[in-house]
Amino acid sequence: MNAMNRSSQIFKKLLVLNGSVLFAMTLQRLVLFLLVVRHWTFGVGGTPIIEAFVAGVRFDLCVLGFMNIPVLLIVWITCTDLMAQSQNPLLKAFRRWTLWLYFGVTTLIIHALAMLDLMFFASNGHRWTIYDYQDKGFDFFASTISRWGVAFSGGIIAFFLLLWVFRSLFILVRIQLHTVDSTEKKQSFGLELTRGVILPIFIVALAARGTWTPHHLNMEHAEVSQIQALNQLALSPVWAFDKKF
Repeated sequence: MNAMNRSSQIFKKLLVLNGSVLFAMTLQRLVLFLLVVRHWTFGVGGTPIIEAFVAGVRFDLCVLGFMNIPVLLIVWITCTDLMAQSQNPLLKAFRRWTLWLYFGVTTLIIHALAMLDLMFFASNGHRWTIYDYQDKGFDFFASTISRWGVAFSGGIIAFFLLLWVFRSLFILVRIQLHTVDSTEKKQSFGLELTRGVILPIFIVALAARGTWTPHHLNMEHAEVSQIQALNQLALSPVWAFDKKF
């Protein structure tokens, strides 16, 4: 088994992993809609709401695209013959845990930011940004808890935390990014090159751009309605964090 065969197997598992992250991000958007945004959408048809969720997937994929750029390098390094065949304890630990830890940390940031964004949105009607943090810090946190109540707010925080925990355990136990099938039939060099190098680069680059057009994904792609809160719903809290509203 060569390095490209190993990397193609890992990239197939990463599709499942990223699908689970995308599902979690969509679930977080649904919670935001049910708790906050739906109050602004009375009388609005179902089409703009569906369009907001579809646009939201594009913004989430953009975040995942940038998040997976370092993953390409990690996979190619860990799948080399030197790394795959080494019995060195440090290299074995690197091969086993690096991707899991990377996705654990990055998705924890995504979940934590989504939770804070939800509580800010409930008080201000738009996504939380670095400029809001610089202006008022975490003042919104206490005010939202006082409005929602301690028990309900604690349940929301627990939901976001458990969503991250169960998804991380799913990756560790079910997907097992460090393992490959050594009995898989060897493919042609061109097919292995495509599956192990070219296709992953193409998918990550397309996701990071968020669009086929010459211009990157931007705010206008979230404008699905005259209702500002619905347009804000389409944005990813990570993507929007460095923007100014």
